[in-house]
Amino acid sequence: MNRVSVTIDGIEYQITGEKNEAEIVKVAKFIDGELKQISKSAPSLSKISAAILTSVNIADKLFDSNLEVERLKKEIEEITENYSSKTIDVEKEFDSVLSKLEEAEKNAEELGKKVIVLEHELSRKDEIIRNNSANAPVVVDEDYEKKIKSLELYIKEMENKVAVAESMATEFQNKAYNIQLNYEELKKNIK
Repeated sequence: MNRVSVTIDGIEYQITGEKNEAEIVKVAKFIDGELKQISKSAPSLSKISAAILTSVNIADKLFDSNLEVERLKKEIEEITENYSSKTIDVEKEFDSVLSKLEEAEKNAEELGKKVIVLEHELSRKDEIIRNNSANAPVVVDEDYEKKIKSLELYIKEMENKVAVAESMATEFQNKAYNIQLNYEELKKNIK
């Protein structure tokens, strides 16, 4: 326990408290200043009335401060809840984008494999046709021509699908990056 000598309204008091000396002196000076201000603005008040009015004013300030503290606590809770909610939303959207990106990459890979198989088959059939045409008179089989054109169209279609899948993958990567930036900015704003 600390014992400190302070002066309030010209009277010396011995104050004992658990706070350090500087804090006790600070409180006493505050009370002395408030009391002097009341006495100055209403010189006709008795010392007891001035002390009571000072106590009422200090209590009023205390209540106002407590209300402000409660308001700030609620504001902090709301910000924290909003942050948590937004964080969860961002994480869900990020997971969704990553899932779609993985699916698009898988589709692009599968389509790429199909294109390679079809190109190989077309190449093999072209080789057969060349070998046959070198050894035999040129006879154009309409079924082969249709199959070749069909395969060529299918290859082009697969190449277009691969290009679309790659475009989607790029778009999802960009979205994932933007979501990550927004997430980091939210974290920074909350701190």
